Amino acid sequence: MTTGTTGTAAEFLRLTGAGDRPGPRQIALVPGEEVPVLTLDLPAGLRGQAREEVARRQIRDRIGLAEGAVEMRPFHPGTPAEGWTRALVADAARVAEWRGTDCRAVLPDYLSLPAAEGLWTLSARPDPEGVPVVMARLGPGDGFTAPAPLARAMLERALAGAETPPRAVLRLGAELPEIETVLTARGVPVVTDPAALEPRGLPAPAVLGHGELDYDLRRDPQAARARLRRRVLPWRWPLLAGLAAAALWSAAEITAIRRIEADTAAIRAETLAMVRRSFLPEGPILDIRTQVARALAAQRSAGTEGEAQAAPLELFGRAAEVIAAEGALPERVAYSPAEGLVMVLRLADFAAADRLAAALRGAGLSVEVADSRVGGASEGVRSELRIAAAEAGQ
Repeated sequence: MTTGTTGTAAEFLRLTGAGDRPGPRQIALVPGEEVPVLTLDLPAGLRGQAREEVARRQIRDRIGLAEGAVEMRPFHPGTPAEGWTRALVADAARVAEWRGTDCRAVLPDYLSLPAAEGLWTLSARPDPEGVPVVMARLGPGDGFTAPAPLARAMLERALAGAETPPRAVLRLGAELPEIETVLTARGVPVVTDPAALEPRGLPAPAVLGHGELDYDLRRDPQAARARLRRRVLPWRWPLLAGLAAAALWSAAEITAIRRIEADTAAIRAETLAMVRRSFLPEGPILDIRTQVARALAAQRSAGTEGEAQAAPLELFGRAAEVIAAEGALPERVAYSPAEGLVMVLRLADFAAADRLAAALRGAGLSVEVADSRVGGASEGVRSELRIAAAEAGQ
């Protein structure tokens, strides 16, 4: 059977027996009665394989057949693939027979009819006993094939359930008086010439213009996914190992950063406490170096009163400028008449500790390095210095 339509010319061959041999460029048509389109109630949020599994379960419950007895293919020509609600269903044994056909595609016969949005298309063919069989295309996304009496009931049901009835019905071939009477009674015009559709504001119907070849019954979507899984599987373990290594490295880096942040926060808190205790008992502390310098200057300008207490403060002020310039972080500051001013500092390394001691001596201070060692769990070197004013002549 050769059918020409608007915009597309396609050659079809109807499979009626084992002797039919379509050519490699022909499209084999199988009885649409054997490949119905079922509408399913599927949750909107399901996607991909999960949606197909729910659809198969609904079909098994509806038909009452064992798993594997039928094959299902999502059917959504002209609509997004994610939210499909219709499926082509066929007997698994028949699909296995069709799978061996060497041709361009194997389709149910109703998909050979021209289709357009807002248009239904009807055509009749006789069965082996001469009884009219109606092929119906209810827009791009639905269709069926059934004997004429059943087709009439199905069309009446489709009209009753349609949100928007078709704006016209295109009848190809022999007349279908019983069905056309039903359509006319519902106010749906029936035309026999595609040219009559344009004045009604309908697009020209097209054969195979809505991706029908994607629903070749020989294709097995599950087999394609299985091949993809077999190809991806060898890469899965190396990929997982790489992801695990990246996760461990990230966790180690995050732990180190948090430890440094905690140490920094602890040192800052201890410094603030010492400044609050010794220099700025009240008021906000915004810039430690500047505010301590101002406090020392204020104490020196207060005169000689409390000179015994001013000496260690003056020593600390002189040392603080050098310590800040060298980038050392104070951990503890103490003063006693016996030991003088004792400062525990954290530096980058031993060389930095030696440079700091030399810089303090250069600032006119007497420095004794009481202890220097690696800082344990923390990074850097911990150095304890005893600081005093340099004696004359030194």
